[in-house]
Amino acid sequence: MTAHWKELLAQDRFIVRTNGLLHEYHKKIVTMLYQPLIGATANSLYMTLLSLIEKDDLWGEELSHHSLMNLMGVDLKQIFLYRGKLEGLGLLNVYVKQVEENRYFIYELQPPLTPEQFFTDGSLEIFLFNRLGKKRFDQLKKQFITAKIDKSSYRNITKSFSEVFESVHASELMPSGSEELMNSLTLPNNIEHIDEKEGNGISVGEMETFDFQLLMDDLSTIFVPKEVITKEVKETILKLAYIYKINDALQMSKIIQNAFLHEEKINLELLKKEVQRWYQFEHENKLPFLSLRQQPKKFQQLSNKEPQTDEERTIKEYETLSPYDLLKERSGGGKPALTDLKVVEAIMFEQGLLPGVVNVLVDYVLYINNLKLPKAYVEKIAAYWSRKQIRTVQEAMALAREENKKYREWLSEKSQPQKATRKRQANVREDVLPKWMTEQKEKENQTKQEQPAKKAPSKNNLKERLRNMK
Repeated sequence: MTAHWKELLAQDRFIVRTNGLLHEYHKKIVTMLYQPLIGATANSLYMTLLSLIEKDDLWGEELSHHSLMNLMGVDLKQIFLYRGKLEGLGLLNVYVKQVEENRYFIYELQPPLTPEQFFTDGSLEIFLFNRLGKKRFDQLKKQFITAKIDKSSYRNITKSFSEVFESVHASELMPSGSEELMNSLTLPNNIEHIDEKEGNGISVGEMETFDFQLLMDDLSTIFVPKEVITKEVKETILKLAYIYKINDALQMSKIIQNAFLHEEKINLELLKKEVQRWYQFEHENKLPFLSLRQQPKKFQQLSNKEPQTDEERTIKEYETLSPYDLLKERSGGGKPALTDLKVVEAIMFEQGLLPGVVNVLVDYVLYINNLKLPKAYVEKIAAYWSRKQIRTVQEAMALAREENKKYREWLSEKSQPQKATRKRQANVREDVLPKWMTEQKEKENQTKQEQPAKKAPSKNNLKERLRNMK
């Protein structure tokens, strides 16, 4: 991830614009449906930017990011982080231009999807379901639905225009000056009507693991016209491929064929249902989880290299296992606990941690908590790692070692609680702990046996331990 100070400075200027009018109902949708996905601070950023717009206007006044920091009571790094979450879910478009040494931003707030669009999106409702659980999800959905009116026994008696204005002369409907009227109706190129717009939803962009050209080539062999693959259809296909982890373009081609079988165009709702049907068949009727994803290749050190050392083999394992599979291994091959999966899902979505980094975090927490994953503790570490912008397995391992060193030094300074803590940790099953962690512990124990007992490690010993952990 790019360092925030390279992308944004406190003195950079910005102006807020809305893409169409935004109303109280839009605010309710963002708070109720989007906030569980983006977090309270990102929601606060959206509402703060919206408050800078005058009522019934689309533009705000130009301000500095320092002013925004003061308004929200957060630092610039947090603004940059949560701005990205709004962008990722289609709630904010960002434009920038450079004028000499100064940068100017336009923050264009986008309307959220309508509740109907949100709950039929094919991805957002799944994230929300996994985040809230079925009971709360169903309760929330009820707030955005209402009973249909059965009008079958009623007769429509609404008057038409001609019935209401039947006494109007034709001359009253003709412009007195056609040229003047056209001039009044025509808008300059840099002016537009104030209107309501539709939300765009999320965009996953191009996927490095999905060969879209192979998909197109395969579709052409079965006489699916290329013109039916519109921009909207392509975006939906990529989104579904990402959410449901369909990396096989030929498999997606088969699913599209089923959706296209009795249609002259690709019905997106039918396509989503076909993908869900395929996924439920392949995965025993379960919804997809983020914890099934693996470390992206561009953040893998050993994607095209065979590991030569134990350290590299450990890195390779973290890079190729999904957090789900790692938890399964740490459970001795059994199914991971749903509570543990929810904790992992939450930090992956809310903190934006990559799967390989989550693997390291999970092993680290299991190591120091007797094979338990305390939710509050995991979230605290995840938030810290997110602020540190940890993206690779190597970075995560280095930080985990550093934190573990501090933790053990803190334990060594305790008196009575120290014995109880060590006794508790002695019961941890070493066979399921990550080797790179147990090796560190063995080195520490060996050092303690060779030296007299001390309250705290000497300066030279501390330097030696630092070298051993590299």
